[in-house]
Amino acid sequence: TCSEIILRQEVLKDGFHRDLLIRVKFGESIEGLQTCRLLIKQYVPTGLFVDPYELASLREKNITEAVMVSENFNIEAPNYLSKESEVLIYARQDSQCIDCFQAFLPVHYRYHRPHSKDGETFIVINNPDLLMYCDQGKGCKSFLRVKK
Repeated sequence: TCSEIILRQEVLKDGFHRDLLIRVKFGESIEGLQTCRLLIKQYVPTGLFVDPYELASLREKNITEAVMVSENFNIEAPNYLSKESEVLIYARQDSQCIDCFQAFLPVHYRYHRPHSKDGETFIVINNPDLLMYCDQGKGCKSFLRVKK
């Protein structure tokens, strides 16, 4: 049986350069959760971009484990000429919550067309896909896939 899964996404910082914090909490204690890895497939809308070179630098510094999936990705394109992209992120277990995982992803705003009104633009970040792999020992491995 599957326990309740609570997904929370929070955008940190102000301005064009922000961080997306993704937290996943499993509603009931899952035995052996420490043997699990949680992979997050985050969809990045056209109004934002993730810099693949920045991700590579953060991987080298062991700050985050994330990689771009999308090909032919142009970080310079404005939102109206760009496409949605995808990023795979390994979440880390939260040291302050035994049933929780968290990941962070640096995101940047793209330039938009000029507005004649108030100048505000809203960008919706959809829920990611969650893929969990657990190694329970004795050759027993289990997978969980949660679609949006």
